[in-house]
Amino acid sequence: MSANTAARRRPANLAPTLRKQYALTLRECRLSLPVEPPWGPAYRMVEWALKNDPRVQRRVVPANCTPSQIADALKSHVPGRRYGPSDDED
Repeated sequence: MSANTAARRRPANLAPTLRKQYALTLRECRLSLPVEPPWGPAYRMVEWALKNDPRVQRRVVPANCTPSQIADALKSHVPGRRYGPSDDED
């Protein structure tokens, strides 16, 4: 496997772009490669963590979405159940 192939398979880190262009307070934001299921449209998984909350959040977006659409999705995201230790647990 060449270095270019390995680089293409790694999820894209969108945090610097979304912080700079859309003023999101992200620690990290990863965008997966497109997933093309045998049914329905292709999609990508977005995983992000906010600077003030280390827990990772996830959301599915269309495979052809733009950084602007991803920023809108992250801003409008309503978190569901949270898994992991809370601040008051030892």
